Amino acid sequence: MLHTIEIIIRSFVAFLWLWGFIKLIGKQIINQNTNHLFVLSTILGTIAGNMAFNININFIYFLLSLFIMSVIGYLLTLISLKSNKSRKWISGEPTIIIKDGNLLDQNMKKCKYTLDSLEQGLRSKDIFDLKEVEYAVLETNGTLSVLKKLDYRNVMKKDLIADL
Repeated sequence: MLHTIEIIIRSFVAFLWLWGFIKLIGKQIINQNTNHLFVLSTILGTIAGNMAFNININFIYFLLSLFIMSVIGYLLTLISLKSNKSRKWISGEPTIIIKDGNLLDQNMKKCKYTLDSLEQGLRSKDIFDLKEVEYAVLETNGTLSVLKKLDYRNVMKKDLIADL
């Protein structure tokens, strides 16, 4: 029964710690939109999960590791907010995959991004042919941003009015 109460307390503390840290660092950790936030959320989740049920390790050690990782994450976030150069190193930067309708193989290799992944990303944007794409960027959070060639873009109201 004593172990059950300890697990309940540990679980509650782990939840509160993570919830508080998310409030402190901001909503971007929820999207894990940068490399360091992805790593940080994985590590913090692992530590908190272990803290909740692993009663063989002293509770203080878990709190200490949560504190250290939280400070590291917070400092990296502050540094990336203040310095563009540091932000590129800490968070990464978007990579151009298609430019002027041309597939940039070197950039895809650098990102370890396959043609299958590119085609999947394009299909999620209702593009089924690479020939329709003028420009595509692989964002730091792994999503694909796409600009279609002019001939394949949707007709806008202003386009119709201009022709009258």
